[in-house]
Amino acid sequence: MSPVTLAFPADSVNVSLARTVAAAMAARADLTLDRLEDARLAADEAVAQLLASTPPGSSLTCAFEAEPGSLRMSVSGPWSDSAPPSTRTFGWTVLDALCTSVQARLDDGTLTLTLTVEGTVPASA
Repeated sequence: MSPVTLAFPADSVNVSLARTVAAAMAARADLTLDRLEDARLAADEAVAQLLASTPPGSSLTCAFEAEPGSLRMSVSGPWSDSAPPSTRTFGWTVLDALCTSVQARLDDGTLTLTLTVEGTVPASA
């Protein structure tokens, strides 16, 4: 399946764009309805994580790759903090519960959150 990339201004009014595309791509991956909703909520939370420390006037990019039974999302944008977001926050706990895997990478002032949602519920959930 073809990947989809979405770029938009870093503003909370645009979070619904990421949620909508995540849901459409999860449907393309034939995820269950529950996992589709998990993907939608994970996209929402990932964008919210970036919005917390993205400089005003910046843009965020969301890349989606769907395969049968799996959706991979990467959300990236400028990050004004010197470290990636803490894994001990409520938001990170939400991401961890919704996704099969969650990774954060900070590289030259750009934070990328990479999320994978698979068709089955993770064993830890």
